[in-house]
Amino acid sequence: MSCDPFEWTCARCGKTYLHPFFVSYPREFWKDNKKRVGDVCEKCCAEIDDENVRRREAVARDARD
Repeated sequence: MSCDPFEWTCARCGKTYLHPFFVSYPREFWKDNKKRVGDVCEKCCAEIDDENVRRREAVARDARD
């Protein structure tokens, strides 16, 4: 990690971003079989949100049956 104030690393995928206007998103996610909280990139944010929607829909579908 350099001393560049704009550099940050995605907590989920580990990719380093240098762009000062890149947006990070605080999210809960699973990594190495542990639940973690951290700033994630836009790609990981979309994957996490999609997984949560599918999980909610599956639980609702099971509750109806």
